[in-house]
Amino acid sequence: MMTSTFRGAKGWLAAGAVTLALAGPALAQQADPKWDAWLQKSQLGPYQKNENWDEVVANAKKEGEVVVYSSTGTMLKVAEDFAKFYPEIKVKAYDLGSEKTIEKVVREHQAGVYAADVIYSGGTEQMVFDLLPNHRIVNYVPAYLTDKIPAEHREPLLTHVIEAYGVLYNSEAHPQPPIKTIWELTEPQWKGRFSMKSPAGSLTTLMMLAAIVEHSDEMQKAYEQHYGKKLELSPGVENAGYEFLHRLIGNDIVISDNSSKIATAVGLRGQAKPPMAFSVIHYLTKNQSDNYANAIPYDLQPAALFSYPTYVAVAGQAPHPNAAKLFVSFLMGSKELNGNSELKAPFRSGKSLELLQGMAAFYQIGTFSPRTDVPPPPYSEMWPKANKLTASPEFVKDNIAKISDFWLAETSR
Repeated sequence: MMTSTFRGAKGWLAAGAVTLALAGPALAQQADPKWDAWLQKSQLGPYQKNENWDEVVANAKKEGEVVVYSSTGTMLKVAEDFAKFYPEIKVKAYDLGSEKTIEKVVREHQAGVYAADVIYSGGTEQMVFDLLPNHRIVNYVPAYLTDKIPAEHREPLLTHVIEAYGVLYNSEAHPQPPIKTIWELTEPQWKGRFSMKSPAGSLTTLMMLAAIVEHSDEMQKAYEQHYGKKLELSPGVENAGYEFLHRLIGNDIVISDNSSKIATAVGLRGQAKPPMAFSVIHYLTKNQSDNYANAIPYDLQPAALFSYPTYVAVAGQAPHPNAAKLFVSFLMGSKELNGNSELKAPFRSGKSLELLQGMAAFYQIGTFSPRTDVPPPPYSEMWPKANKLTASPEFVKDNIAKISDFWLAETSR
């Protein structure tokens, strides 16, 4: 049975219910004169043509305020940095987590309250297939960035960063990766010694599970190549992705609601039998800051990395649309930033901050800009080469509720 250290089954069920309630069928787009008038006045959507950036900046300063709902506390640092460049504009940034960000926007709009200007969150199903078609957000890509960001990261929503979960192990206890295939995590030697964050309240964790299920063919191939026999599915389990989750949960997986604690549990030095974990990989920075020994088995089959986008958009009916555009642009980095830019730590000061702007607070391994002209952050040499599994937006839309139900049923036994 799974070991739940931080959240009971009832709490999980309650949190999951919120997710699913907000993930209901999206409304079909219909003609909306009020919405169209706001888009035209704000020069957004189909009216974003011949953008005059000097006018956007001037109007943003007149508006004097920008309100940001965000899934990450890093946004508070971005707000500090934004104020250094635009002291005329007051920033109100809220760290709400991914699920509460979506929930707050929906609840306010349903009540006719339009308080937010910028929405920042992962969660493809909610952002792309709920908020966007229901006019709660609108996509905005600064015109000068169009040819610097691949289409899949510009449409239907602008990706701010590509992040990733990874399989972590302790490189002090294991000078070489202790496993060659992800399926070994379901074996007895890892029983009660593998941890991950609960998907409840974490849309990004759900995205990772979706990537595993969508790539079930690769999961099955990895199993059969390693063990030299055909994978046998458990009764009622439909494919290799679900089978892996079924076996992982059955191997006394340890569920936490705190990613930092997970990274600490794996990477702390002096352990004879440290656990392994799924963790957001930016915690590899603890190796430098806290002398941890976290590492990723990059050659793991079928993959050790599970990437997902985090989006940024202008809120529907935003009261400060020009300030919202300016803040989105700031998040993506300056016009002068390019592949030859010399970036030196600390990145939130001096010339590095001038170039990176809102990217500075995110500039670390595990968070990668979709811009093709941004140098990779330190210690990211393996990122371009490593296998990565990613859940497609269409698969997420059609399957995330089913995956959530499966996880809930398996962990409730």
